[in-house]
Amino acid sequence: MPPRGRFGNAIHRIFRSETSKRDNVEGSHKPCSLRESLSMNRGARHRIDASRFWAVLIGINAYERTPLRGCVSDALLVKSFLINTLGVPEERIQCLLGCQNSIPSDPFTPYRANIVEVLYSLINRREIDPGDNIFIYYAGYGSCYCRDDHFYKSTCDSIGNFCLTKALCPLDRDTQDHDGKWVPDISDRELDAIFAEISRVKGHKITFIADCYYARNFCRCIEYDGSLKRSVWPTYHSDVNDMLRAGHERLDHLPRYRSILSDDWRPDMSSHVTLTACQEGQVAKEMPGKKVYGGVFTKTLVRVLKSGAWKKKITYVELNELLDQSYFQTPVVTGGHKNERVWYQV
Repeated sequence: MPPRGRFGNAIHRIFRSETSKRDNVEGSHKPCSLRESLSMNRGARHRIDASRFWAVLIGINAYERTPLRGCVSDALLVKSFLINTLGVPEERIQCLLGCQNSIPSDPFTPYRANIVEVLYSLINRREIDPGDNIFIYYAGYGSCYCRDDHFYKSTCDSIGNFCLTKALCPLDRDTQDHDGKWVPDISDRELDAIFAEISRVKGHKITFIADCYYARNFCRCIEYDGSLKRSVWPTYHSDVNDMLRAGHERLDHLPRYRSILSDDWRPDMSSHVTLTACQEGQVAKEMPGKKVYGGVFTKTLVRVLKSGAWKKKITYVELNELLDQSYFQTPVVTGGHKNERVWYQV
């Protein structure tokens, strides 16, 4: 009995000592927790109001003739960043993903009509208040059309006197729709007009990011490093005029629409900020990773944004400088509000 009693007393002393230590530790955490709380409050001005953030993400791999491999994974990477880092509710993110198993009847399959419809829906969507952040991301092919031999020749490139129209390439490009018409690409003019109308109704806090490029020369071969280039030749069955007419027919009813067929058409630089993957004459690449392919530009963008750079209230121009990390891709930022802070922080 005595040994057991001494053992019990020892256990009691150890328990009392550990309880005291725990109380002291918990007590010592209280000021620290208070400091952390104050620090978080001080940093709250850097936080994005996720309740005022909306996103459309487009990623297309499964092109009929020359499929890509990393655009869907890029769109999902951006989605993960928006949800897990910025705290954007998933229901505020619309994804149009072009996979091998895409369903033709699905309104979120990135066909031309669906892409345009989703972008149009931002104009009159009641849940979106004026001044909300609207984020639009595209990963897929870009293309470039010469207009020197067509009748719309307003904006000309200085190199070689080519008149150029840039375009995004929907999943169903160069296929026939239900009416037997050939599906054209989506011109930069049409996109600009849509963004201008969204800006008129919802405000200019629109960010458009495109991981593609617009080349005049095309090489679809896989390079020695396994990379693929995100630019493709113009559509075979429809030309630049068909593409512009398709946009004009949809846009013509908008109250302040400036015709994209006009000889004096100019982009609305005040409606949005655009970040693109590379400069003229460069290429936007997707490269194999550990598990999936991914765009060099998108991977760098997400890494920089995850680092918390945007919390320092950097501008879009400064963000673009941080993205310049590849010798073959120099990102470009354009737009009248490019000197505003990322996500238009106050």
